[in-house]
Amino acid sequence: MKLYVKKSKTKKGVKETIWVDFTHNGQRYRKPLRLDYTPSNWKFAEKKLLPTLNYKISSGEFFKNKKKNIPTVDEFIEKSFELRKGNRCSSTIYAHRKNYIKYIQPTFGEKTLNEISGQDITIWQNNLQEKEHLAKATILKIRSCINSMFEDAIEAQIIDNNPVSKAKKLNETEKPKVERIKLTPFKPSEINKILSISEGQNRNMIATFFFTGLRASELIGLKWESIDFEKMTISIKEQIVNGNHKTILKTTKSRRIVPIVKTLLPFLENQFKITGKSDSNVFLTERTNKHFHSAGKIREQIWVPTLKKANVSYRNLHQTRGTFISTLISNGEDITYVSKIAGHENVKVTLEKYSEYIPVKNDKFGECFQNSVGTI
Repeated sequence: MKLYVKKSKTKKGVKETIWVDFTHNGQRYRKPLRLDYTPSNWKFAEKKLLPTLNYKISSGEFFKNKKKNIPTVDEFIEKSFELRKGNRCSSTIYAHRKNYIKYIQPTFGEKTLNEISGQDITIWQNNLQEKEHLAKATILKIRSCINSMFEDAIEAQIIDNNPVSKAKKLNETEKPKVERIKLTPFKPSEINKILSISEGQNRNMIATFFFTGLRASELIGLKWESIDFEKMTISIKEQIVNGNHKTILKTTKSRRIVPIVKTLLPFLENQFKITGKSDSNVFLTERTNKHFHSAGKIREQIWVPTLKKANVSYRNLHQTRGTFISTLISNGEDITYVSKIAGHENVKVTLEKYSEYIPVKNDKFGECFQNSVGTI
C-alpha cells in the first residue's frame, strides 16, 4: 500500500490531492483520501489513515461499505459530460456526444461501470479498428470520452479502477486511403447563371462565397464590423460551428485579411441595405432573422435549390472556395499571396491542392539566362 499525489486541472489551475494505491486478492484499487497535498497532510495520511485503511481491508469492513448501486454507462456519462463542461468548448462536447452515441453506447451503454474490464475495452477498440476501419488516432479520440468518464467515476468513489488503463495498446495500422473529392471549378458562365437566377440575400451570399473563398463556417460567422468598405478588406477572425461563435479557427493562418474584389462590392453594398442595421451578422435567416446555425441549412435551403433552378451540375458548397483559389492561381496571381488570403497553414498545402492550376505556358522561358553568357 502506498500514497501518491494526483494532479488534476481545475478552473483555478492544477490541483494536487493525495490518493492511496493498493492491491487486494489480485485486484488493484486507487482511492482518493480527500486531502490536498501538503507536507502535513502527507504525514497525517501516513500515520493515521493508512493504518486505519489497512485494518478495514483486513477485517473486510472496507468492502462491506462499498457502494452497491453502481450506475450504468448510459446513466453516468451525462454526469461526466456535465463535470467537464467548464474545461471543454461546445464543439468538443458535441463531438464527444456524437462519438458516444455512435461508437460507445451500442457496446457499453447498458453495462454498469464495474462490469467493464480491460479486456472488454481491448476487444471493443480492436473491432473499431478491424470492422469499422477507423484509424488509430480516431479511436484514441473516441476512447478519450469513456476514459474521462471512468476517471470521474473513480473520483466519485463509485469504482476503483479505470479499465481503459488496462486495455492493450492499439496496433499501428495503415491509414485507410480516402479519395479526395475532385475539385471541379465552376466556369464563369455557370457562376453567371447561378447569380442571374438568384435574388436578394441568397444572391449576395452566393456571390460572397464565389468571390472571397471563405469557408462556410467563416461566412455565416461574418459580422459587419469585420468589413471595411474604405480599405476594401474583410477581416476573418471568427466562425460559427454548431450555432456557436468561435474565435478559434481551423488553422493558425485562418485569421487573415481578405481583399474585397471589385466584382463583389455591389453585392456587399446590397446586403448592407438588408442587414446592415438590424444585426451584427452579415447574413441572417429569413425565418428567424438570426445568424445561420450551420452550413447544412444553407446547402439544403439555398445552395441545392439554386443549382437545380440554374440547371448547373451539382458540386458541394466548398467548391466555391476551390473555384476562387484556382481562378486566382490560373490567372497568374502570386501563389504565396493566394495561400495567405485562403487561410492555408502554409504554401505547401496550397500547392498540394492546386498545383495543376499553375500556368505553365511561357514563351520566354529561359531567356533570363541570356545575359549570363552573352554571345558565345
